[in-house]
Amino acid sequence: MIDKSFGNGTISFELSIGPSGYLNPQELVTAIHNPVSSLTGAYPRISIDNNKDYFRLPIDLKKPILFTKYIFHDYIYRMTLSNRLKNASAYLYEQIHEFELKISSNMSNEILMEEYRKIQNYVYTLPCGCAEHIKEREISGIIPVVHPNLYELLNSSQPNIKMNQLDIKRYKKILHNIQSIKTWVSKEVNFDESKRYEIVKELNKIARAFRQMATDAQPSLPDIFLWMICDSKRVAYARFQPEDILFNLCKGEKGLYNGRVQTIFLKTPRSTDKPLNPSTNAKVQIYLWLGIGEYEPSIFKYLPGGFDMPPLPLDPQLKFIRYNERTFYELRCHCYKARALLAGDETGLSDPYLSITVGNETQTTPILLESLCPQWNLTLAFHNLMHVGTRETAEEIIGNVVVECYDYDE
Repeated sequence: MIDKSFGNGTISFELSIGPSGYLNPQELVTAIHNPVSSLTGAYPRISIDNNKDYFRLPIDLKKPILFTKYIFHDYIYRMTLSNRLKNASAYLYEQIHEFELKISSNMSNEILMEEYRKIQNYVYTLPCGCAEHIKEREISGIIPVVHPNLYELLNSSQPNIKMNQLDIKRYKKILHNIQSIKTWVSKEVNFDESKRYEIVKELNKIARAFRQMATDAQPSLPDIFLWMICDSKRVAYARFQPEDILFNLCKGEKGLYNGRVQTIFLKTPRSTDKPLNPSTNAKVQIYLWLGIGEYEPSIFKYLPGGFDMPPLPLDPQLKFIRYNERTFYELRCHCYKARALLAGDETGLSDPYLSITVGNETQTTPILLESLCPQWNLTLAFHNLMHVGTRETAEEIIGNVVVECYDYDE
């Protein structure tokens, strides 16, 4: 989904990590006649029904593929440690959410204690998470391996890894912080009604602490950029941290977004004196994978099924993968009301309407004049939401709903 403000030129995308894959302006022009693996072909725009403000690209069954190879020093141990901490933080947030739901449901103290013990036991052990997938691996014919927990990893000596002084100090600091967290979790807790949400607040601090410890003062790899290019000019981008899309056989050391189709919103590069565009510049659904050469057969493992598998190793001339079939779904979006909108007119009121985008379909609500608390109370039906892949992946991929609120005459 692309904003009309980018003009009527053709659109292409470029993927780069550091200098690898990045094309200078002259190379961008020549790449039209000499395709490169880090740049897609140029696509024309197709208008979206019911919305004159956005366009889409014709990539329904032929999905463009971008890849680039980058040679770097082996600092994977830094990224995998960061991923261990990020995954621990994500798991704790999930468990805290479950704990909070049980508090809201007025569960007994025994049930709350049971949920709290789960969080407590996780902090005591900090496992990698591979044990949960042992049965799946046995069925797939893969020898199941459970890797060391985080305490063992931080305490063990790794002779094949050449750490500098900053690495050693980082390991010691993380271990010290985790021991402090472990001590706090060991304290007795009181589940009186007046103190339950205080426990939730403290647990959220712990999850946040794990996330903060994941920050590394020594970036292992340069950031990854996805550029949207319009008529050989870079107009919007997305930036990714390399560890977030790193592949690893150990579940706990794999990036949070590796092997997942995710929805991202591109940003517009700007100088300090240029105001930000409040609208959605471009919405892209993308599958990202970063890993070492020996893991190349795993690139397409988690991609939604139903496509023709390309031969490996990947050919630099490969420009797309082809899906064989597509399915259509229906989604209903009930728009009830909004409150405390910002005033958009001189009268101190606003003329609001909603723009709802799902997949490549967009619909808008009626405009309600002079209101800061509009009530639409209507249902928008999206009848033909196209999806390529299996039914299991449909909810995850189609389920990204974008809701934008506009003032009609501003």
